[in-house]
Formats: sequence, structure tokens, C-alpha cells
Amino acid sequence: DRTPRDGMVFKSYEEVLNFYKRYALRTGFGVCVKKSSFTKAGLCRRLLLVCNRWGNGKEDACYQARPTAKTNCQATVVARLWGDGMLHLTDVSLDHNHPLNPSAARFLRCYKTLPSGMSKDLVVRAARGECATSGGDVEAPPMFDDWGRLKIREGDVQAINCFFAEMQAKQPNFFYVMDFYVEGHLRSVLWADSRSREAYQYFSDAIWVDTTCLRSKFNVPLVLFLGVNHHGQLVLLGCGLLSDESTESFLWLFKAWLTCMKGRLPGAMITDESVAIKAAVREVFPKTRHRISDWHIVRSIAEKLGELPEYESIKVQMEAVIYGSLKDDQFETRWKNLINRFGLQDNEWIIFLYENRHLWVPSFLKDAFWAGLSVNHRESPGAFFDGSVSHETTLVSFLSNYMILVQYKYKMEQQDDFESLTSGRVLVSKFPMEEQISKLYTLNMFVKFQDELKSTLDCQVQQVSPSSFVVIDLAEQGTGLVTRKYEVVHCMETNRMECNCGLFQFSGIVCRHALSVLKWQQVYDIPPCYVLNRWRSDFKQLHALDNPLKDPLVSSNHVERYDHISLQCLRLVEIGMVSDDKYQHALKLISDMKRTLLDDNLCRELEQKMSPPERAIVVNGDSHAQPGSSEGGPAKKRRGRPPKKSKEISAESVSNQCGNKESLLVSSDVSQKGALHSSSTASNLGTHVRAHGVDDLMEEVNANEVSFESRYGVQSSHPNHYGDQLHPGHTLQVFLFSYTTR
Repeated sequence: DRTPRDGMVFKSYEEVLNFYKRYALRTGFGVCVKKSSFTKAGLCRRLLLVCNRWGNGKEDACYQARPTAKTNCQATVVARLWGDGMLHLTDVSLDHNHPLNPSAARFLRCYKTLPSGMSKDLVVRAARGECATSGGDVEAPPMFDDWGRLKIREGDVQAINCFFAEMQAKQPNFFYVMDFYVEGHLRSVLWADSRSREAYQYFSDAIWVDTTCLRSKFNVPLVLFLGVNHHGQLVLLGCGLLSDESTESFLWLFKAWLTCMKGRLPGAMITDESVAIKAAVREVFPKTRHRISDWHIVRSIAEKLGELPEYESIKVQMEAVIYGSLKDDQFETRWKNLINRFGLQDNEWIIFLYENRHLWVPSFLKDAFWAGLSVNHRESPGAFFDGSVSHETTLVSFLSNYMILVQYKYKMEQQDDFESLTSGRVLVSKFPMEEQISKLYTLNMFVKFQDELKSTLDCQVQQVSPSSFVVIDLAEQGTGLVTRKYEVVHCMETNRMECNCGLFQFSGIVCRHALSVLKWQQVYDIPPCYVLNRWRSDFKQLHALDNPLKDPLVSSNHVERYDHISLQCLRLVEIGMVSDDKYQHALKLISDMKRTLLDDNLCRELEQKMSPPERAIVVNGDSHAQPGSSEGGPAKKRRGRPPKKSKEISAESVSNQCGNKESLLVSSDVSQKGALHSSSTASNLGTHVRAHGVDDLMEEVNANEVSFESRYGVQSSHPNHYGDQLHPGHTLQVFLFSYTTR
């Protein structure tokens, strides 16, 4: 715990002072030693630490003439020496009467004072991890020994830099950010590759923040952002490295990740039971439904209550109360009976659980969709890296194997995509609803639906009212069978269907109880609103069609153009790699597009064919038909100078207009460089002329005719690279035409 409180114990004066300074530096204020006393043996008897704004300033006239920063702040910490030889904190007050500024606190004078024998250079080296920890002449200062920084080992800094450099070279859309603290030492890191950023666009309805490595004190303090894909499997949405489990660290991590995902909030979020995480989620994700993982709570029963004599009985009955309560009031009653029976009224952990019951008890969580995370709530969601990260794994080893581990996951997803699109489904019944789902869902999700359909054989339906039913489910428990009653509501007029077991809210699969009611009512098709698109085999294609990227306004900013085109292409990559046919077709389209974009002449021909017919450009009151837009088909290109009605422009004046120092003379000795320059200039001027049109050049493109060559008549044998020699006369003619039509 890094927050001062009454009862904390320290060994020495320096330990208390350093601890409180660390807290003050994180919080955003300075520290002063108001009083201190020592025994004859040199032990600290009493220590009083106050805020640097304690008091009212000096009373001298010369000081009163200037404004003072003192506000008589009463935030104090008192440490007293007890009989055990330790300093105990008493009278801790953490309330300030002035604003705090963590980002600027490092500039305060109290943090610039170094211990005796220390130099500025030594502190900076310690922050970078360059000081010797054993076998050397100097050691790291206590302030930087184990707090506020990543546990960097030899070679870790180089490994991080090389990893980020390699990822950026391979993936232009790779994102990473680092957090540096006092004296420039590394505190936190976040990164997400292009596949993770694109996957979040599809699977942002529910995410899980896995802090197992951080809580278990692994050598790699890894934090994972995970989602669920359309196969019901975990998908990576980002990775982070944190130096500690403080609220400040999680605030930075969540804000950085949200920036990486372009500010799009998740629908629901699952985290561990942590006060720091809870506060950070409430601030960064105010509209996101937060949930504490009940699996971690059940796992903590042994840690929190294992010393009680009736621990085994408490654990069994607590799990029964958690997972056996279908309604909120039912949980309230059964929980209170459990607490009174075992006398747990004063247990701090039990009080914490009850106060936050709306964040982890299943009966309180049916107001959001959880995408199958921790279904049945009794099993761990499972580590994403399948045991590849352990206590002994080093950061260098993890980063070197990161791409191998991630690529394996991507390969598994591609294999599941292929099987879902090509493999047949084995039906176990003749119900039309089974055939309905088999044609839509991925193979994994269809199997889960099929399990629920087969379990309807163990259910018995009793009608209570026209739209209300009670389903008696015969289920296994231990070595015997038990019967449980579930309430199902199904309104035929509105197709509203709800079961208090909550399986559809937790996993997106219609439960066996609702299926039993549908069969009893002789409804053989599942209502469309309960067939989720996110479990379909073609979900990514449907999502791309239903959520097109908005075309931004025409911008001259090359960075904005690059970002927009990159996002558009990433969506096509996800679709183009699904099958061999789509992959080959995507390569052909890329080849056509590349050939077209690299040749200015081809671009102009395409733009003319894409423009509406009979477009005319008026120059000096005269109307001239645009080339390629006259009746009877495309017009042939003119040779020589433009008609005499156009404004006569000499080659010398054109050269001056464009800033060329050399004259553009028609000669057979025109160099390749000059020809390319003229062609590029003509393309720019042509773009300026086309900007005055009122029609979108892409409006008349037929989406079904996706080949550039077949749609626009582009010949594959046309010269299409920069190295070709352009005819100098032709280049100059195009240049003059573009200028005169302006």
C-alpha cells in the first residue's frame, strides 16, 4: 500500500521520509520536516512531516509585500518511536486546502535535494538503470531503487527499442507510447499492433483487462486488453507494462489505450478486484458497464478466509449463494443468512464484496452484454498466451517471442474462419431452428447452440400466463441430479423473449429454457433479434458494410490523407485474406490500382472516363468541350498547340509561372528528369481544373465492376513506371492545355 495511513511501521527516519516524499510526488505537493527529535543512540524518537504550504508565511514587511504560496495546509504525518524500536505512523491527515499538481511537483525544492555523497549525474544514471546493484562501487539511491519505475534488467531497454522499431517497420499502423517519470526513468509502456487496432473495431462490445502477471509479481509486469472474436475466442486488443498497481498507473494506461483506439469506448469491461482499477475505470470509462471478475473473487476466498475454522463450509455455501441466486432480492436474503450464520459481519473483505455486489454478482449483471467472457463463471477465462509467460520469463524473452505467439493466434483464427466457411454442419435434430443457425453462425458458436438445443430434452415447460412460463430443468450437481425452476417470458406479438438464467446476456446464445418454450409454442424459427450478427461466419464483411468509414473533407494535409487511406485498406485486408479466391482477387486489384496510380497519363484517362459526359470548361467566355466527354464516344487528342481562340501563352512565360529557371523548349534531347517534371506539373494543374466540377468523380462507378481494366479500358501493356521516356512534345502539349483551360 503506497498511501500513508495510521498504523504503518517503518525501520528508520530515512525510510519514513522517502516513503512520504514518494507519495507526495505522485499526489502533487511538496514535503517539509517541521519537527524531529532523536535519542542519544541516534534513533528517531518523533518526526512531524507537513505540506510545503503549511503556515501563513513570514510576518516581516519585506516578505508581506510579496504574495506567498502558503495556505496553512493541515496535511500532516506523525511518526513515533515505540518500544519495538520501530517508527509507527499516527495522526495521519491527507486533506489539502489547495489544488495539487502531480505533473509539476518534481520541480519543487524538496525533490531537488540529494542525499550526501550523491550527485545529479548519479541520480540520472540510477533512473536509467546504469548504477551497479552488486559488486560495484556505487549503488542506486533509495528513491529509485524499487519505486515508480519498471524493473528494468540488463538488455531490457535495448530489447524494447528494437521491438518497437521492428514492429513499426513491419506495420505502419503500429501504435506505442511510453510514460517517463521523475529524472526520465521509464514507468509504463503501452502498444497495440495493426491487427489489434482493427480487431477492436469489430469486437468492442466487451473487453477483459487481464492483470494476472502484474498482480502475481511476474518478471514481466504485463497487462493485456482482450476481446472475444466471432468464434468465441480471445483476441488481443493491446498490451501494457506497468511499474505498480496504483490508480495513477491505471489512469495513464487506460487513457493511452483509449487514445490508441481513437476514443471509442467499450460497451462493457471486466477487471480484477482492485480499488485502483475501479477508480481509474470510473474516470476514463464513465459510460462503460464495469464488472469485477467473479472468478478472481472465488479464487480469493482461500486467501481471505482460509484461516477460519469453517473455511470449507463457507466456500461451498458462498459459491451456492453467488451462482444459485437468479434474482437480486434472492441474493440479498441468502447472503445475509450466510454472513449471520458464520459471524462474518466485521470481515473487511466481506463488507467490500457486499458494497460492490452490483459489479460482480451474476444476478446484477444482466443489464449488459458480456460476449461469453467467463461463461458459467466457474472457470478462468484462460491466459491468452497459454502459459508462455511465467514468473521466470524475462522481458527480453517475451518481446523476442511476441510475434511468434501472436501469429499463432492469428493462424488459429484464420483456420477457424476457413472451417466455418467450408465445413458442413452435422445436425442432431429436425428442428428448423437448428438448420437456421447452422447456415449463419461460425462452427464453434453453432456447437454451443447445439448443446443448448440438445439440453431441451431435460426441460419441462409449464405455462403460467399467456406470455409467462416456468421451465423445470433437470441438471447434474456433483454425483446426483437436481431440479431447478427458471422463469421465461415470451411475447408472441413483440417477439420479446427473456429468461432469468441470463445466458443470452452473458454469452449471446439462446438458452435451453427459452428454446424449450419456443418448441412448446410450436415456434420453429428463432426471432431475428436473438440471432446475433457478431457470431456469424461473415461478420467482418457485414460489419464493414454496415459501418463504412466516413470520407473526410478534401484535405491538403498529407498525414490526414495517409491515415484515412490506411484505415480503408486495413478493412479490406481483413476481408481479402478470408479465402484463396478473395486473396487472389485482392492481389489483382492491388496490382491494377498500383499500375494506375503510378502513371499520370493513366490517371487522367481514368478521370476522364469517370467524369460525366458533356462537361465543358469556359475560358474567357468561350465554351470548350472537355476531352473525352463529347458525344459519339471519347474525343481524340489534339496534336500541336490549342485553338487560336484560347489565350496564347509562350513557353517562356509558362516557365516563369511555374518557377522553372530553365526554358521549356521542345527538343528531342529533353532529359528524363525534365519530362517527369513537366508531367507532374501538368497533373497538378489538371487537378486544379477538375476541382471546379460539381460532381463526385466516384459516383458513377459500378460497385460490381471491380476490375480497373475491364471498367475503364486500361491496357496492361501501357507504359506504367517512372523509368519510361516520355515524348517531350506530348508532355509540353498537355502542360499548355492544362494552363489554358484554367
